[in-house]
Amino acid sequence: MREGTELQAFSRFVGALHEVRRGMDGPALLDWAAGELSGIVGFDAAWLGWADTVPPEVDIIGTTMHNLPADYVAFWSEIRNDDLLAADVQSMKSTGRFWAQYDRDGPRQSDGMIALADRYGLRKLSVVTRALDPLRPQLFLSAYRGGAGARSLVQRELQFLSCALDHMQSVLDQEGARDGSFRLLVDARGRPVAGNAAALTLWSGWQAEPKKREPAESFDDFLETRGFNVLASPTALNDGHQLTELRLMPRRVVDRFTAREREIAELIAEGFTHKEIARGLGLAPATVRNQTARIYEKAGVSSRAALTRAILTDQASLQG
Repeated sequence: MREGTELQAFSRFVGALHEVRRGMDGPALLDWAAGELSGIVGFDAAWLGWADTVPPEVDIIGTTMHNLPADYVAFWSEIRNDDLLAADVQSMKSTGRFWAQYDRDGPRQSDGMIALADRYGLRKLSVVTRALDPLRPQLFLSAYRGGAGARSLVQRELQFLSCALDHMQSVLDQEGARDGSFRLLVDARGRPVAGNAAALTLWSGWQAEPKKREPAESFDDFLETRGFNVLASPTALNDGHQLTELRLMPRRVVDRFTAREREIAELIAEGFTHKEIARGLGLAPATVRNQTARIYEKAGVSSRAALTRAILTDQASLQG
C-alpha cells in the first residue's frame, strides 16, 4: 500500500464491506475480508477470526485462513504455549497497543515460533486485534509475509488493519432485519462473537440467570419465554471449529395458534363472520366459536377488533 493512499483505500474497503455483507453470513465475510485486505495492504497469507485472550492461554473460537495450508491451525495448537504473538496479545490491555509483531530474523525468538515460521515459510508476522471486550472474544487478524526480501508491516499499515477490524465488527454487529429480528453469531459453546446490542443483552441475561432457571432450560427455551423464535444456521470452519448464526425473531401473534386456529384467526381479521367461516371450512358454527375463544385467550385479546389489530401489526412488521 503506497503511502498517502490509505484514506482512499479505506473508503473503498468500507464501501465494499457494507455491500457484500448483504449477501454473506459472518464466516463468509471473514473469507472475503482476508482476501480483500491482503490485496490492499500487501501480505502473502492471513489468519482471521475470533479468540478468547483471557489468560492463561489464547483460545481460538472460529477462524478462516488465506493462502495457508489446511494443517496450519492444528500445528499452531501444538506450539501455542511458545507463541510470542499470543503472549503479546494478552498483554495488550495493559500496554494500550492493538498489534504485535514477530521477525524470524530478529533477536526475540522461541522454539515454537521458529518451527511455525520455518514450516510455512513465514518471515514477518503481525497480529492486529481490537480493544478487549470482557463480554465476548476478540476479532483478530494475523498477517504474514514470506521470502528473503520481506519487510514488516509499518505502523500506517497496522493502523489500517486495526480500523478495518473495527468496521468489520461493526458490520457484523449490525441491527436486525426490518422484520424486527436480531442476529447473534455464536461459537460451539454458545459464546457470542457478533450481534447487535439487543441480541447481546438477551444473551447476557441468559448468562446472568443460571440460578433462576431450570437446569434443563436451554437458550432456545430462555428466548421462547421472552417472545422469540430462533432460526439457527451453522457454518463449519477450520480445524473443527463452528460458528452458528442465530436469527432471533419476535414471535408473532399467529405463532401461538395451531394451524386450524391460525386459519380461523386470519379469516376473522379479513372480516368474515363465524357462520361464513364455518361454511367455508366445513365446520359447525359452534366449533368456530369455541376455536375463536381459544384464539382470543392465546392472543391476549377480547374482541374481533383487537385480534385484527394484532394480526395486521404483525403483517406490517414483516413487510418493513
